[in-house]
Amino acid sequence: MSEFLKHVLKDKVPESTEIELHLFEFCNLSCSFCGQDHDSTEGMTTITEKSEKVIDFMKKSGMKSHIVNIMGGEIFNDSVPDSVFIQYKEFYHNINQWCVENNHKVRFNWVTNLIFLKSQRVLDLITDMRKVGDNAFISTSYDFAGRGFDINRSMQYKRNLELFGDWITVIGFVLTKPAIRKIMTKTDKYFEYLYQKYTLYFDYYVPELSAEKMMPSEQEMLDCMMYVAEKYPNIYPIKDLVDNERNKMTCYSMNKTTILPSGKEVTCRYMEYEEGDFLNEVDYSSNHNIIQAHLDRNMCLSCKWFDRCSFRCFVQEDWAKLERTNDCLFREFFNRMDEKGILSYGSDH
Repeated sequence: MSEFLKHVLKDKVPESTEIELHLFEFCNLSCSFCGQDHDSTEGMTTITEKSEKVIDFMKKSGMKSHIVNIMGGEIFNDSVPDSVFIQYKEFYHNINQWCVENNHKVRFNWVTNLIFLKSQRVLDLITDMRKVGDNAFISTSYDFAGRGFDINRSMQYKRNLELFGDWITVIGFVLTKPAIRKIMTKTDKYFEYLYQKYTLYFDYYVPELSAEKMMPSEQEMLDCMMYVAEKYPNIYPIKDLVDNERNKMTCYSMNKTTILPSGKEVTCRYMEYEEGDFLNEVDYSSNHNIIQAHLDRNMCLSCKWFDRCSFRCFVQEDWAKLERTNDCLFREFFNRMDEKGILSYGSDH
């Protein structure tokens, strides 16, 4: 199956690996859509040594380009000891040095909720990394519902957004059911400001503990995607779907590892799911079976939109309780956008 998928998806697979590190789950927020243990400090003393796992994966990947996404929990939480920031620097320099010596390209994304007051140590960390190369960046998220910002946290978020703006490459938001409702009713005015000033990207919601409340139906996702394409056309990945006749998969799971606080490596699922939660058997070491099932279920290989389609989160698509549309969500999106004359032709961007 692995070789077959590599063959049929050879033009769809991203040209970089993705290494996703959940360094620890300790966090200063308790978002309703997050299933992490926000009080756990497991992993906080083993950050430097995880650089060895990252390098080992890079060696075995057969690829020369890599994206390293570093997240918690909340990695810049004010309650995180200064000693952890020393480990951050060691982690970065170990991997960066190996990549330089072996002619590999690497990009580091430090993922934060921006809720912290101790900004100087974060500035020092970024400055230290940027002295070596221009490959260290910050990415953050914005959530329409379920995060529970009070006025102080809102002020911290906005302050740090301005303070670190030069290094923030993207602001992500998750397409939960409440988020879709807020987007389509235009009840979040700050979102309008972010859209004008920053690069925005939406992620597909991955089933967690609150999935029955947070997971949108495919019809809700379709409605939102169409609305974004018409009202907010510069939001990714919608912009790519509309502008480009050929797109890579948004999912990196064929060239990906996720390293958990314990040091355990999985492809992308870090929760322990129950039997029957998904249509196919859960395999923590590979997504090949659910990718194959997705291709078969949606008749992707014979679809006229195969080249343009970027697929979506395969774990989400395989969730057994997902309310599905009659036809493929993306096929319906492309058909409707084509009828409206919104799709671009003739050039790739």
